[in-house]
Amino acid sequence: MSTIYKYPVGDVGEVFELEMPQGAQILDVQLQDGKPVMWALVDEKAPLDRRLFMIYGTGWALPGAYGQYVATFQTPPFVWHLFEVTNA
Repeated sequence: MSTIYKYPVGDVGEVFELEMPQGAQILDVQLQDGKPVMWALVDEKAPLDRRLFMIYGTGWALPGAYGQYVATFQTPPFVWHLFEVTNA
């Protein structure tokens, strides 16, 4: 059964890990109650996968392999960009 799950987003500048059902499709990242969260469409019956993410700020130098872009969100006055780390 497909369901939308909400996941906490980790700290800026640090790689964070989430266990998500295999094939989870990330839908969006926004602030909820002042904290960034991610919503994903998941198959509840799928086995869990370990996925790594990193948040970069606008103007930051990115490493050579920074991953796959997921979403942008704002915590004024800052703008943040969430990437899934694909090279770990």
